Amino acid sequence: MTMKIILWLSTGWIPIITGIMLINETKFKKNITVGVTLPYEAREDADVLQILKRYRRGVEAVCGFLLVLSLICFCFSSETVLMTIWMIWIDLAIILPYVPYAITNIQLKEVKEKKGWKRSEEQRTAAVNLSAMPSYSWISPWVFAPADLICLALILFDPSMFLMYLIFAGCCAFCWFSYRYLYRNKAELVDENTDLTIALSNIRRYNWGKTWILCSYAMSIYAIVMCFFVSYPIISMIMIVAVTAILCICTYRIEFKTRHLQEKLTKDSGRQWYADEDDHWIFGIFYNNPDDSRLLINQRIGINSTVNLARPLGRLMYILLALVIAALPFTGVWMDSIGTQDISMQITENQLTVKSGFTSYRIETDEIRSIELMDALPTNLHRKMGTGMDCYLEGKFTADEIGDVTVLLDPEVSPYLLIQMEDDQYYLFGTRDGEEAEAAYDILRK
Repeated sequence: MTMKIILWLSTGWIPIITGIMLINETKFKKNITVGVTLPYEAREDADVLQILKRYRRGVEAVCGFLLVLSLICFCFSSETVLMTIWMIWIDLAIILPYVPYAITNIQLKEVKEKKGWKRSEEQRTAAVNLSAMPSYSWISPWVFAPADLICLALILFDPSMFLMYLIFAGCCAFCWFSYRYLYRNKAELVDENTDLTIALSNIRRYNWGKTWILCSYAMSIYAIVMCFFVSYPIISMIMIVAVTAILCICTYRIEFKTRHLQEKLTKDSGRQWYADEDDHWIFGIFYNNPDDSRLLINQRIGINSTVNLARPLGRLMYILLALVIAALPFTGVWMDSIGTQDISMQITENQLTVKSGFTSYRIETDEIRSIELMDALPTNLHRKMGTGMDCYLEGKFTADEIGDVTVLLDPEVSPYLLIQMEDDQYYLFGTRDGEEAEAAYDILRK
């Protein structure tokens, strides 16, 4: 039941957020609604309003269906089946809400052409001097540096988890890299009003920076929780959920604030000349412009960025993303293969090897200080980093009696070998066959 609740709390809200974002697309921002650029008069057009009304109902219906469908996870007890069903649900939650979006985008483009709103190439040519825009002063990397330093400093408190803290520090550095290099200007152009272009650009860049700063410091807080509260799983879980919720609320608030300002500043635009890039946006979602040499491009609404499908690397990135989405339903099968793979113990003259799949631990027998055969797991054995399943534990753990311990075992099959090394490192090993562990204990004890 715990795993079901965690899955639901961690991803069950996806349809709600997606639905709110997609319904917000019906409001005209920069003359765009549901990915289609329309003139000012279209905002009161009966056909356009009818299409948008159907679109809102469609998004609400799809997202409501997905929320109800998410409750199906509570009907399965098998971890393998549960993960398979849940990953299929995530695929549906990612794809289905955009079906009414794509359909509506096509319908609006048809209305646009039928009513003569589609502009010629000459009409869509920009006549704005973007070189007149003042240079933007980027936020200093030192603003991101404390989050990085916090993650690295935690290595002093818990050296055994240095790899995890390095990963968190790398995530903080990636937040600065994303802020600095994943931003492009072109999508801010609305009409010939240069002041408006400058204002929209500054709004986006300011909020873009705030988002990545928040993400960077959230990473450092996650690392702190992992370091100091790993022995209190309930408290650490509550803290992680709370930080994640605050991060999501803040980032979505920033996104909607940006959208609101884009809507407010362009409420009177579209009466004369206005930028129209619809031909380069497939379904209003995918950017495809062979004449644009850039790989990254701003989304036209909000603060996000996307990639140019016309570039080879852009196509490769979308192919990889599609493969990841297609592979999600096989997560349960993959977890089952890990949870049921063999765990073997081999003892040579001076070495003990415990192996499972690609994971292997080798320790020198002459460096063993003590060995104990345990019929039960240590009290409050909690995972710090690694794999924790009903029938497979592997990685770095902590326990009340021994502190940090490296684990590889099947928790459902006892006994277990608790080994203390001369350098006070602890190892806890087990197999799928209790007799094999007992035989290894007898050999090592002699």
